[in-house]
Amino acid sequence: MVEQSVRKAPLVWWAGGIFLGLVQVLAMGLSGPLGVSTQFVIADTHLLDKIDNSYVQQHPLISREKYHKLGYGWWFDIGLLAGALFASLVTLRWWPRCTTVWWRASHGSSVAGRFLAGFIGGILILLGARFAHGCTSGQFASGWAQLAVSAIPFTITLFLCGIITAFITYRKVPQIDR
Repeated sequence: MVEQSVRKAPLVWWAGGIFLGLVQVLAMGLSGPLGVSTQFVIADTHLLDKIDNSYVQQHPLISREKYHKLGYGWWFDIGLLAGALFASLVTLRWWPRCTTVWWRASHGSSVAGRFLAGFIGGILILLGARFAHGCTSGQFASGWAQLAVSAIPFTITLFLCGIITAFITYRKVPQIDR
């Protein structure tokens, strides 16, 4: 049997939570709540505007002002990509591989299969975020930062669905010695 190990996280969970909270407070003070998926709607709006301006002007959602300006969100999305690239290069974990213990135990060690599953999952998450007019980062993290009451049932539902999905996706979880 192949030796399986779980790599140590760079931050303990509470330090990452505090850091995210501070970033949220900074974002709220400077511009507004953090969100990732809105930038895709802005890109689509600009593209549609070039193709058919009348459609954009008549559309009940994208005709609004907020979908016509490029703001800090673009830099936030670019920063997410650049930060992930930087972290992978610094930790020397930039090469494609299937390293997640749970994925390997449940689905095998195919790198292409994992990339395909991740790509399809990303598309589904983005579609769901836009159908809901916001993404999980907007409702979960930013909702709590704004003390929005709607964040409470959303968070409970988010975690319950995540647990159910994990049980369905990762049926054969290996025992990990700690």
